[in-house]
Amino acid sequence: MKYFDFHAHIILKQLFSDNPNIDATVSRGDVDGIPRICTDLPNVIETQIHQTQLAEFDEEVVIGVVLYGMESFLADEVLKLRNLLRTGSQHKLSETLLKNVFELVVKPFTDFTIERTLNNYLNAPQSFNVLTRASFDQPLPKNKVNVFFVIEGCHSLVDTSNGTDIANKPFPPAEILSNLDSLLNKVPVIAVNPVHMQSSNLSNHAFAIQLTNVQHFIPRGNGLTNDGRTVIQGLFDRGICVDTKHMSFKARQELRNEIDANGYSNVQPLVCTHTGFTGIPFSQWAGFIVRKSPDRQAIHLEVAKTRHIHNLPRTPGAPSFNMTTINLFDEEIAWIVSHGGMIGLSLDRRIIGYVGKHDDSPTGRDHDSPFLVDKEFISGQEWMALEIPDAALGKSVNEDDCMTMTSLEESAEGSIPSRDEFFFDHVLLQIKHYLQVCINAGIGLEVAQKHITIGSDFDGLINPFINMPTVKDMGDLKKYLQMNFGFSLESLEDSKLWSHQLDINPFVEDLFYHNGVNFIKGRLVR
Repeated sequence: MKYFDFHAHIILKQLFSDNPNIDATVSRGDVDGIPRICTDLPNVIETQIHQTQLAEFDEEVVIGVVLYGMESFLADEVLKLRNLLRTGSQHKLSETLLKNVFELVVKPFTDFTIERTLNNYLNAPQSFNVLTRASFDQPLPKNKVNVFFVIEGCHSLVDTSNGTDIANKPFPPAEILSNLDSLLNKVPVIAVNPVHMQSSNLSNHAFAIQLTNVQHFIPRGNGLTNDGRTVIQGLFDRGICVDTKHMSFKARQELRNEIDANGYSNVQPLVCTHTGFTGIPFSQWAGFIVRKSPDRQAIHLEVAKTRHIHNLPRTPGAPSFNMTTINLFDEEIAWIVSHGGMIGLSLDRRIIGYVGKHDDSPTGRDHDSPFLVDKEFISGQEWMALEIPDAALGKSVNEDDCMTMTSLEESAEGSIPSRDEFFFDHVLLQIKHYLQVCINAGIGLEVAQKHITIGSDFDGLINPFINMPTVKDMGDLKKYLQMNFGFSLESLEDSKLWSHQLDINPFVEDLFYHNGVNFIKGRLVR
């Protein structure tokens, strides 16, 4: 099987030990305790895309590996998980390392991005083949993992600040671009996220974490900043794509509007390397907000989960969407595709719509509510800027359309085969929605089907579905799509109008390999 992944952390977990061994693996057997706020911790630990697993693929494998400098507050919170590991496994979360990250003894760029991450790829040529312009002059090797690089968060390009005091010690744009140039002298970079999980002076971020105490990860900013615009122009000037994942909705909106208004030169396509879809245009979003609560300088939201019942899906068994603003709204999908970008579909079950019965507060702060919800924080400034009246909230929430605890139990608690179908169908719904949005926007199916690929985020501390926790399960997902996607399209009210136009097997091959590889080849050989 040929496999492409737009965004994966092949060696991230191994880097948390004092003396990283990138050939080692981490397993659910390392876990000895379950925290209330993350009952899925063993599965989070199990999720893998290790090079030994990729070596089992008998054809070409191309992976977008993430260069990432561990964030300060995240290091501090991850350290608290150390006591949840078995005594013999606690060395895999080095107390010294994580404390040094928090205290800026370990520098994000020099020590973590370069020394711990990039150099471990470069020093293992027996396992990894770094793609360059010349790589496509001959067939790609099948006995190595072919890798290209993406950077997750511009904090990963800074040594002088660790983000604990952004107001007084911001991330300097000049340092970001200077260090980026230094990195580019070593390897090409395809895409960069301006922000990640913590506050930044470049842009506000979207709320993205449920593993820890959330206070240090709540968005407090307001869209793009001039520092962010400077960095984005610098990325464009270097032929690098902006990865919009982790930017707040308002920041993403401002970036698209400014590009449309010719606010940047040398514009490169936008990408979103590891995302899900909300299932709606932004104009409908307020109608699915179940609860809104002030929280310091932010707003806490609980958002219901549409199942698109208007398309008459099979019930029980109809999956739902995650409608929080970390995911792409319909107009964003259409914009990225129409401007030549690429979208990678995450395999994090939270991102693509699944909330489990035993997750932390699956119905939100109202434990008696019938509705399952996804939870997020939006900065107070951005909420005010969005001008959403309270009277608009919750108008679309109803038990026929939105996922309830009853509908979840009916879908996920039957036989194991039917449960697995329900999990796989979340992926099918995401892909179907992507294609439908493009068609609705006047983008031909022949174009739309070339701009989506897999961006699993495996090993990025995601919550996997239990029937596809590692890259070794991608063959099963691919087969399920080949066998069922056509029937699924024919069964739904909107997609049945165009389902006959999609040749399923070539599309699935493109989804899992050719779309991504052709995009990367186009970026490298320009």
